[in-house]
Amino acid sequence: MKNRIIFFAILLWGVNLFSQNYLDVIRPFRGMRGISGSESGVIPASMGASNALLGNPALLSFSERAFFSADLSYDQVAGKSVFNSTVWENLQDQQLRFNSLTYIKPVQVYRGAWVWGVNLQRVNSFSSISQFNDFEPDEDFYYKYLSQESGDLYALTAGTSVLVTMNTSLGYAVSYLTGKNSFSKLYEETDPNDIYTFNRFIDSLQFSPSYSGFGARVGLLSEVSENLNFGVSIELPSRISVDESATRDSIEWYEDGSKQIYSHDKWSSLEYVTWGPWRLGLGLGFVANPFEASINYRFHKYSSVFLKSDLYDSETGESLEQLVDEQMSQYVQDVHEFSASLLWALDPLSLSFAATLMNDPLNYRFDNIIRMDAGIGYQLRSGIGFTLAFRNEQWQSDLNHTLESNVERSVDVENSFSNIQFGLKYTL
Repeated sequence: MKNRIIFFAILLWGVNLFSQNYLDVIRPFRGMRGISGSESGVIPASMGASNALLGNPALLSFSERAFFSADLSYDQVAGKSVFNSTVWENLQDQQLRFNSLTYIKPVQVYRGAWVWGVNLQRVNSFSSISQFNDFEPDEDFYYKYLSQESGDLYALTAGTSVLVTMNTSLGYAVSYLTGKNSFSKLYEETDPNDIYTFNRFIDSLQFSPSYSGFGARVGLLSEVSENLNFGVSIELPSRISVDESATRDSIEWYEDGSKQIYSHDKWSSLEYVTWGPWRLGLGLGFVANPFEASINYRFHKYSSVFLKSDLYDSETGESLEQLVDEQMSQYVQDVHEFSASLLWALDPLSLSFAATLMNDPLNYRFDNIIRMDAGIGYQLRSGIGFTLAFRNEQWQSDLNHTLESNVERSVDVENSFSNIQFGLKYTL
């Protein structure tokens, strides 16, 4: 049994457990991007002032009246494991949480427009869950792989937009980022047929990083004609400080009630800094009342992400900065994001829809991440408005593994993250 434990320790984790790699460095930037439902805000390059602070700040100039908005989000994450074209596992997890709080204030000026905004919003959600279990064909014991991630990254953002000419606005926004993440892997063996002397064996690893940092973006919006708008945004690389702890447990329980602890390691207060991708966004907006439509492209320079640290790999002695740079060049790709949106707005009702297609930085496929958004808003004459928005994001991953018997198993995982946002807006 001990040989099998050593084998699976190498198989399951595959790297030095107490050393950072490229996955840790890009993890703060890879979650599901947040979006506010407070304005039926699913229009990536159009009239969503709440989302302008985190997208193109120049869009703030469209806000003619001050307003306050807030919303909650009901989230569901699901992971469907597929082996030999058969659904093996279908796990789900649900949670109700705070999503965003926004205040937008136009300033009275003699000519043009000047708008300020403050926003607290979830910008990334680190949610995934997947599992695969089966019998080991040669050994007749039952085994299970479980991978799960949770946590959120929030941004407190302040920004402004100024109409610098009759048809051109400039804007900028700065954000303070804070959040936590929990990422865990578990390998488990059990003996349901009572063949071996052990009852249960687990080998688990959990990382718990805390994040804090800053980000900034600038934007331009130009009215090319009465019915056509053109927008450009640049998001500078976010600087995030990471304070990480980790635990590793490898334990075996026997039939007589005893147990053997092969490892019980704790690692705390590992600190390093990661710089995120810079992003370039381009969008065209078309207006034909009561309809608005937009098409958008956004480039994410993930290959520029890097680690700043004075740490060294505990096994090889190599600088972690150099190690991560090599891994980034080898495994991480830049991201291309395409989206289209449609808004129908006729007071007091508005309806919106958007679709997004992008590749994952760890995968070449351009359909690796698919996102759909829909929203409805209703504004009363009293100034109170209600919104309901829905988002569904889907992506692919795997739980591929090789057993002790050298049997290779390819397990595809179909991931899904959905949320329903309930919003309240008060126009002042």
